[in-house]
Amino acid sequence: MSDKLKKVAPGKVEITVAASKEEWQKAKDKAFNKLAAKVTVKGFRPGKAPKAELAKGVNPDQLNNEAINNILPILYSKALEEEKVTPFMQPNVEITKFSSDDFEAKFTIVIAPNVKLGAYKDLHAEKEAPSVSDKEVEDAVNSQLQGAATLEVVDREAKMGDTVTFDFEGFVDGKPFDGGKAENYSLELGSHSFVPGFEEGLVGVKSGDAKDVEITFPENYVKELASKKAVFKCKIHEIKEKKVPELNDEAVKDLAIPGVETVDQLKEKTKTDLLTSKVNAAQRAYVDAIVSKIVETSEIDLADEIVDQEAATQEANLKKRIEAQGLTFEQYLEITGTKVEDLKKQFHDESAKNIKSFLVVSTIGAQEKLDATDADVDAEIAKMAESYKMKPEDIKKAIEPQLASLRDNLRTKKIEDFLLANNH
Repeated sequence: MSDKLKKVAPGKVEITVAASKEEWQKAKDKAFNKLAAKVTVKGFRPGKAPKAELAKGVNPDQLNNEAINNILPILYSKALEEEKVTPFMQPNVEITKFSSDDFEAKFTIVIAPNVKLGAYKDLHAEKEAPSVSDKEVEDAVNSQLQGAATLEVVDREAKMGDTVTFDFEGFVDGKPFDGGKAENYSLELGSHSFVPGFEEGLVGVKSGDAKDVEITFPENYVKELASKKAVFKCKIHEIKEKKVPELNDEAVKDLAIPGVETVDQLKEKTKTDLLTSKVNAAQRAYVDAIVSKIVETSEIDLADEIVDQEAATQEANLKKRIEAQGLTFEQYLEITGTKVEDLKKQFHDESAKNIKSFLVVSTIGAQEKLDATDADVDAEIAKMAESYKMKPEDIKKAIEPQLASLRDNLRTKKIEDFLLANNH
């Protein structure tokens, strides 16, 4: 057997493999014996007649296909071993020689990405110095109070901010359309959940009212409805007013935040949480910037097929999310004004960037021997146990299916900490 390895693209090689006459003959004999075992010749048990007689009952095309199926895995395995190639996907195979004495095949193989790191220490990227304003604290506190708000039925006309419970059915040119009907639907006026003009049209209604709300669908809506006028026949059931607690110590206690019982404590904790979130976001942005610089100076053999596969996964996930919202992919493109080719390019570019960043980070981790040890995992589980007031062994049992993911996350954190400490 003779192998010829040729690099044809980043992350992709061709290996041409010729079988020896003995290997090829053995593959053909094995194929013949398998097929002949099913051949029946009068006067003989199946597969036991003379070879010449059995050959009459063997289909030549089936024999060739079976022989090829026998020889290809052998040649592929030997080629990988001798050329020290690690495949990432199933290869494309082309038969380049085929005769009674000769067999040769060319394997086009997408190989596992190879990374030659550039400099990854003493690099510079802009660092944000996060701070939290009094306005941000005030808004966050108000948001928590909004989350604790209750809805109370009121006997008055609906206004913005109220929640209206009603039945509706939409009509275009006097005919109902798909997705335009619901019963006992709850809508907060001013939430912009419906098409423009609809929520404003319900301002002033009272429980028991019947009202027709006229709207015009936006130009960038689904094709069947875009720019068309519609009438929604609505039957109002209830008007509910949102009651937001006043900011005082009693309301703070009702929020049931551990260690927080006063307004001052709530503001202090809110400020601390906001600052922590901003610091973490700033660190992630800084690490991303450093990793991007490392990617630029690194040599990464990454086949387009790997990027295409990841991009296809991203597109499939988006389609699932869209369908879960009751839309088709085509309707989503119409509503958002997005072109398929632009979306595919976006997914391809994002996938290439993400994969290269992952490869660089993983390679740094391997080079610096930054692994998550059993002790690291146990320490993290101990933290979780303390937080949830549980025993570590119970936490470990509960998250057992996610232990590998936890270890990966801890390893990534170690690498990020390394990059933070070794760059500026």
